[in-house]
Amino acid sequence: MKAAPAVRWPAIAALTAVSTLAQIGQFGVGFIVLPVWLAHQGLDAQRAGLFAASQWAGMLAGLMAAPALVARLGAKRTVSLGLAASLAAFASVPWLAWPLWIAPGMLMGLGIGLRWIANESWLYGLVPEALSGRVVGVHETLIAAAGVVAPALAAWCGADGRVTIAAGLGFTLAAAIPLWLTASGAPATAAVCETPSHIETRFAPINALVALGMVVVAVGGISDGALYGLFPLYAAARGMNSTQTTVLLSCLGLGGMALQFPVGWLADRAGLGKTVVLCAMTSTLALAAFALAAPTTWLFPASAFLAGGMNSAFITLGMYAAARGEKAALIRNMRRVSLAFTGSSIVGPMIAGAAMERLGNDVLLWPLAIASGMLAVFTLGIFEGRRQSNAPSPAN
Repeated sequence: MKAAPAVRWPAIAALTAVSTLAQIGQFGVGFIVLPVWLAHQGLDAQRAGLFAASQWAGMLAGLMAAPALVARLGAKRTVSLGLAASLAAFASVPWLAWPLWIAPGMLMGLGIGLRWIANESWLYGLVPEALSGRVVGVHETLIAAAGVVAPALAAWCGADGRVTIAAGLGFTLAAAIPLWLTASGAPATAAVCETPSHIETRFAPINALVALGMVVVAVGGISDGALYGLFPLYAAARGMNSTQTTVLLSCLGLGGMALQFPVGWLADRAGLGKTVVLCAMTSTLALAAFALAAPTTWLFPASAFLAGGMNSAFITLGMYAAARGEKAALIRNMRRVSLAFTGSSIVGPMIAGAAMERLGNDVLLWPLAIASGMLAVFTLGIFEGRRQSNAPSPAN
């Protein structure tokens, strides 16, 4: 009987470090802190929404291109290409003005999309199936640190353009160190290459679990794109300065970091559907409380913490659904879930930006609360449909 291959824990740890450092630079600084600085350069709600949409559009392009690039260049070089794209985006922002900021916005998103698929497919290809849930939980908790570290740094140093650009460059460049210290391996290539059988089954029917995960993560994408892309304008409408804005963004990030492991644990115990209903209802209440609370009360940061946690929970539950689908279709399911997230993240800031332009910048949270409430109703409808289909036929 063959012994099980040794688990490459140093490589798993190194690739997790790549995700964590890159997420802080690419997403934390690029998607959360950079819009705060741009808002202080005079970007209004509609243009801020277009900039956020350009970032998510770039990410969508990266997600689509990543599998072919990995098959051609390998996972390590594809991740490196993603990091280089974000470095170029950060370096070019200070030299440009609107509407040319759209270009680095798209480049920033492209870098995240390439790194996301290439690095995480490589990482999860090294993890034994029995440990996948715990490794995913730890990984999602660590990358959620981007929503805490980047705003905290901005709150400490101020949302200054030079500090923002330097932080983005520094964290993104630091991610290349553990990446290039990690030896490439067969699992990375096998995990992401498009074989003929994979290409044939790309458009295979989606199972119910993955389909629900795509719906859940789409709601998370709408909230993520709108909340982080337009929050600086909402905060200004509520009378907050840049330091208060970044502190509140840290509260959102802390919630996302603290609640992902408990959400994953609950999904293992209670199932995906029940966990989705609980998180969606909690998100609706938290967003409503966040919108109604006075900025000087304890309820304001507390509801921000809970709203941030539930928003990230939608993404965690989507990845959980992909991981729990057919193991042979792991990469296909990850692509479907990530594309659903990114596509909705493009639409979110555009819709919310138009609503804010018409109704005022302080209405941002209400469309997001409505989306969460609709998700809870949708999932409860699935439960009711299953109950009725399993009910005995009435006697004639």
